[in-house]
Amino acid sequence: MGGRDPLGLSRVAFLITDYLLTGIITTTDRARYYSFYCWALWHIQQEEKPKKYQEFLDAFRRREAAMALATIANNPATSPVGVEATRIYFSRGKETGQFDCDFKVLPSNPLGGYGQYYAGSIYHLSLSHRPEDFIDRVTEGTAEKLAEAYHETIEHTPYIKKGLFRDTDISVKDLSNSKEFLTLDALNEPFAREERKKLIEIFFGLDGQPEDEKTILRRQTLIQILHLISEYEKNDYLPNSEKTVTLDECLLYPLYYGVLWPEDDETLAYTALKSFSFNCSMWKQFCLHQFLAQAVEGLMRGVLEVVSSVSGGLTLGEVISRLIQPEFFSVMKKITGSDCATPSTLLSNLGISGLPDNKTSLDLQKKLKPSHPLSEAQLLRLNDSSPEAIFAKAILLLGVIYGKWRGVAYDQALHHVKSKAGDELWAGKVLPELDIWLDTETTWADSLEFLIELFVLEQHDRIMYEKRRLDSCWLHRAEGKIFKDQDYHPVWRASRFLNSIKIMADLGLINISKEKNLSLTKQGQALIERMAG
Repeated sequence: MGGRDPLGLSRVAFLITDYLLTGIITTTDRARYYSFYCWALWHIQQEEKPKKYQEFLDAFRRREAAMALATIANNPATSPVGVEATRIYFSRGKETGQFDCDFKVLPSNPLGGYGQYYAGSIYHLSLSHRPEDFIDRVTEGTAEKLAEAYHETIEHTPYIKKGLFRDTDISVKDLSNSKEFLTLDALNEPFAREERKKLIEIFFGLDGQPEDEKTILRRQTLIQILHLISEYEKNDYLPNSEKTVTLDECLLYPLYYGVLWPEDDETLAYTALKSFSFNCSMWKQFCLHQFLAQAVEGLMRGVLEVVSSVSGGLTLGEVISRLIQPEFFSVMKKITGSDCATPSTLLSNLGISGLPDNKTSLDLQKKLKPSHPLSEAQLLRLNDSSPEAIFAKAILLLGVIYGKWRGVAYDQALHHVKSKAGDELWAGKVLPELDIWLDTETTWADSLEFLIELFVLEQHDRIMYEKRRLDSCWLHRAEGKIFKDQDYHPVWRASRFLNSIKIMADLGLINISKEKNLSLTKQGQALIERMAG
């Protein structure tokens, strides 16, 4: 409930990504952690059978520390969870000849990366459970087989053969002779073939377990990502994973716009996998929510920028009068090609003369592809160095989204989001309020006062009170005036595509070059051919 999310717009974004990529979150991007942590839970029960939670905690800490030390010993450039603390103990061990394995890799969490990041994901993959003694255990079946597969890769190491997992330290020699098998990076080695196979089966739902809806949707999402990379390759273009937003332009936008976008002035036809239509539509809803979040948070940023220039605060009317200055109108005219003196003239410039119907919205969706100057993709790139430009950008985004989606008669994914979003801020709650823009008598001042009051000021206060963190606010009102408390810039919510790609790279399905360019391996291509039908 915390974090920098003043208007609560991350909630619907998380709702969608949790639904489509269960078990993969923004902090879980290494595949071998899933097998290592399952092994640790399983192995502790096999070898030590702890009766008390502290005994379990001690045993877990020794194993995680040894793996982290082995990972750095094998490749100093690799960064396991808790790399900073681990490097301190690694340096000491090199000096003394004995590596201390009795330390927390994350001082803030006694269960290290498992407790901080991976426990929830492993649980949601049905790989773990927590009995009444609060000592986590792997589930029977798939998780046990995964743990056993991991154990097979390390059972011939000194770490296992000498029972060093019971000791609080390990010699330099024993760590050196164990590191290539214990390391986080071992998954692509031939000896880890069975472990890698089990992980692929788990992530893609091929382990023979009963499939639920989220398992199917995660598999489809991962296959969609592989398919998109493959389609780019066929057109002699390799997506780059260096920057998340750029990656989403390559891999998320095609599911929204229906085209590949390898270059700013070029789009290529893209047809999503037919059997994955609902999955594709759900990602389209996620992308729509991204654009909505940029627009609504842009409104708030514009308010904050204006208020910050006056020490005594401003009334809402004063804020609006300072925002709808000549630059506000010049930006909109430059982008639309015509004057936008009123909300209705803006909609008219977008080809909207009345309440959008299904045909109007679908036609605009087809017309405003990412290379079009009025597309959401291009609007996000507008220079927003002044409050007026920030506001114009937000208003243009809202206008385009309104035209594209207000008239959609029925969309299964849209209906699903509606059923889950409740009172949260999402497109279905915002767009109907823009119907007032159709009225030729409505002025920008009237419209913006209503929108800012409802979706910025009231929404900000509601979220602040829900979080029960009254000190965590970006603005406040007193004596009829608005005051700025801290800066804010609209946030691009993580699609988790990058985390998925890193996991699939560990599984040998994707190649990531030194330049961070993405391509498929033969195994990745074979998996598409196997699953796409």
